[in-house]
Amino acid sequence: MPKQKRLLKKIEVETAQRKRTCKFSKVQIIKGDTCLVVREGAHNRSCYSRSIALQMISAARKALDELEKRL
Repeated sequence: MPKQKRLLKKIEVETAQRKRTCKFSKVQIIKGDTCLVVREGAHNRSCYSRSIALQMISAARKALDELEKRL
């Protein structure tokens, strides 16, 4: 049987070990802050601040709910 496709990319919640920059808002994520990391390949990753990550999750949840309703 074939493997099911994933709708979501590889996404992780990490505690910053060093200073990072939010890809969306350009806000500095300081060491020790929680951030969302989206991996798009072996060497390509994007970090998002907690506030932006919560907005992204909310928008994704709405989109998935709408998709589920249409099925």
